[in-house]
Amino acid sequence: MMFRVEWFRVARVKVLGSGREVGRAAILVEGSGGSLLLDYGVNFDEQDNPVFPEHVRPRDLSGVVLTHSHLDHVGAAPMLYTSVKPPLYATPLTLSVSRLLLYDMIKLNGPSLAFDEPVVDEMLSSATSLGYGDYVEAGSFRFKLLPSGHIPGSASVLVDLSDKTLLYTSDVNVIDTKLMKPAELEGVEANIVVIESTYGNTNHPPREETEARFVNAVREVIESGGVVLVPVFSVSRGQEIMCVLAYNNVEAPVWVDGMVKDVAELYLKYPEYIRLNGILAKAMSEFNIVRGWHERKLAYGEPGVIVSSSGMLKGGPSLYYLKKIAENPKNAVFLVSFQGKGTPGRQILETGTALPEEIPVRARVEWFDFSSHIDQKGIIKIVKNLKNVEKIILVHGTPKAQEALTVKIKEELDIKPLTPATGDTIEI
Repeated sequence: MMFRVEWFRVARVKVLGSGREVGRAAILVEGSGGSLLLDYGVNFDEQDNPVFPEHVRPRDLSGVVLTHSHLDHVGAAPMLYTSVKPPLYATPLTLSVSRLLLYDMIKLNGPSLAFDEPVVDEMLSSATSLGYGDYVEAGSFRFKLLPSGHIPGSASVLVDLSDKTLLYTSDVNVIDTKLMKPAELEGVEANIVVIESTYGNTNHPPREETEARFVNAVREVIESGGVVLVPVFSVSRGQEIMCVLAYNNVEAPVWVDGMVKDVAELYLKYPEYIRLNGILAKAMSEFNIVRGWHERKLAYGEPGVIVSSSGMLKGGPSLYYLKKIAENPKNAVFLVSFQGKGTPGRQILETGTALPEEIPVRARVEWFDFSSHIDQKGIIKIVKNLKNVEKIILVHGTPKAQEALTVKIKEELDIKPLTPATGDTIEI
């Protein structure tokens, strides 16, 4: 134990990714006795090429913790397992969904990657499945996972630094959704807080209002004889929209296409991570699951709802459906996810046409805020309800969002947060 105290006197945090940017999450807690890597994700540029975090030597790692299965948190992790195999930790659901997403990433971006499917399998064979709340030893580190409220199976990480504690929230949320209960962080002692700042300068509308507006809009389109296309992210957002439709008993055919259905099937195997598991099960049993081109033609051939990946219309079945329904003003495209710069979804919102073929969109277009990320009010709520906070480190956010959040946190807690860039090191 004396070794642990001495070692952690030189502990530091190195931001390998997500510094003054959204995504590419990678936080290294290190010292003379080893290091613990919290996430190792990728971003994608406008040409869909992967952008990786800063390098870390796998042999120096006491362990790797993956907080959830989104690619911006796990997409670079297999690079660490091409030779040395550091211990890997995550919830069992995160591991299962990560395999699905990493395989898909290899299918789409294989030539740009330094790993293939066997490497992913090697990585996952090194994994230890963890539940919430139990401390784990990894080298000289001691940590536990806590529910983060972001997506099913997601976690925040509390690391014991002997005389200090460090909380890495990862992506986090503090509201009830159909899929998720809020994060369970209230009362946690966290001297150093590394927290996401994605929406540090905005607040989301109340979720109940968003759901009601969405369901009413869906019913309006269907009653006028139209088809509603809902492009969704395959992980979490698609299943959330399925649950919203099932919970509100939308009386029309609902079609589910793309990887959305595969992830939903995995979620049903882990009901302990789903807030309203019965509603998701109802959706999967009552909705039409698209398994081939014949069903796709049926899906847009009558009034109803199509829930399909990808969420930004960059590809997948949703782009196919868009081409089929876009020119009919009776139809609608309801966007429920963040629309990145240069994506067809963003193009539709800004210009009324869809890249890459400049498809004119005469269908009704609306955007609904179903974000699974915490907003400014929620960030303040979290840090206020933690105990003995001394230092706050903002990651996973743009400089604009972090500037606004810094002002707010300084007003509310009299602590000036740090906003490191990727590559920066912070001494603890």
